[in-house]
Amino acid sequence: MSTSGAIASLDAFLHRWKAKAGNYTGDYITTPEGLVRNNMDDEQGRGGYYQEYACTSESQVMMARGYLRAYQATGESRYLQNARTAMQALIRYFFFGKVPSTATAWRSHWIVNAGAPFKSKESGRTTDTIAFGEAYECWPTWRKLRPNEFATAGDSMHWFIENFHLFSQLETEDQKGQWLAARDAMFREFKLLLSPKWQAKYKGAIPFEYTNKGDNLTVRSTSIFRGPYYTGYQNPLPWLYMQDYTAAANMLQLLVESQVAYTKRTGVKGPFAPVYHYDASLLGSAKKNVFTWNGPDPNTFWGGFQYRPFADVAHFWYHCKRSNIQNAAVSNASKVCMSFLSWLDGWLTAHPNNEYVPTEFREATQPSAPPANGDNDPHMIALALKGALFCKNAGADAAMVGRVIARLYAMVMKRHSKVGDMAGAFMHDPYSHIFKGFWAGDIMEALALYIMHHEKG
Repeated sequence: MSTSGAIASLDAFLHRWKAKAGNYTGDYITTPEGLVRNNMDDEQGRGGYYQEYACTSESQVMMARGYLRAYQATGESRYLQNARTAMQALIRYFFFGKVPSTATAWRSHWIVNAGAPFKSKESGRTTDTIAFGEAYECWPTWRKLRPNEFATAGDSMHWFIENFHLFSQLETEDQKGQWLAARDAMFREFKLLLSPKWQAKYKGAIPFEYTNKGDNLTVRSTSIFRGPYYTGYQNPLPWLYMQDYTAAANMLQLLVESQVAYTKRTGVKGPFAPVYHYDASLLGSAKKNVFTWNGPDPNTFWGGFQYRPFADVAHFWYHCKRSNIQNAAVSNASKVCMSFLSWLDGWLTAHPNNEYVPTEFREATQPSAPPANGDNDPHMIALALKGALFCKNAGADAAMVGRVIARLYAMVMKRHSKVGDMAGAFMHDPYSHIFKGFWAGDIMEALALYIMHHEKG
């Protein structure tokens, strides 16, 4: 099957597994309103941290981006319309119905109920109902938000910016302005990281969250960044759009030094040590000012936190090379990408029969790939492919990056289900319904980028 055919097949799968309006039970991946479930089946996310019909900002924004890239690669207008549907749902449910504006403050929450109403588990408030489409909170248990409460994951902020930027480029002329204004509204909060009051090291790196949560379930009058730097949350593209290469260089220095720390802990050069606590916020039992595997999201070893920064930094590097920009940020980006790409090439060469890239990066151990019958995650292959494609067009060693792209593309396409009720999905077990919304978006984007950066150029 061609790459464009695989995208069309994935799109058909997503439409086939759409819930019927008002019937939000059983297995489905999207809703008529445009929400994207985190998990297609009845698995509760993060071991029960959130309920099975959750829609996270991660899945929502990845789906919109995947469809935008599919439209960009193929010119098929239906993909642009699908991206609009996902983005409209993002604004309606996650941004509380308001497109971010430079004139007013915005609020965005990280999780929404994409299923039937369910009851709060908060003590004393167990009669509260979380309705379909309602943003809610999972800490310390499933509960309704306090008035005006919100929490935006740090990585969501750069995803929002990238999506708003893409819409401002690809939409019709009458729509471009609002998305450019939405992008610029997000810049306002990003620039808080450069304030003289922000004394953290690596000034320009993205903390764990942006929120107005206070102590003891109170709501602050002003919103703040808090929590450690996750290396998997870093993306210098917003600083590129703002042309602030000092902030980008600082963020990338965090990643350079995290690679050094990873090598010291494991003996492996290329991947990233996942967490750096610059202050006491959400510190827990971790130590400050050292790289660690200890953070508020306990899945610090998850492979997505490796391949995401690789792909995003490669994207930054590609844009800078295309614009003939050379500075400390670009040098750091090249260093980060080539170190990771060299490790990935070496690992693939040493494991010629593996059908997956490593998915776990635990402390003091070698990166590990899942067994053939394990809980395999195909979207990590797609993220690695995305990074390799950008590295290719940024000027990485042609022989090395050619080997990596060929191997990763073959891996992704091997996961494409062609028969049964999961036909069109990319997954390790076509006889199960284990499939995630953000997988679909990332895989669609990687295939679209393969068309644009490899098949066409």
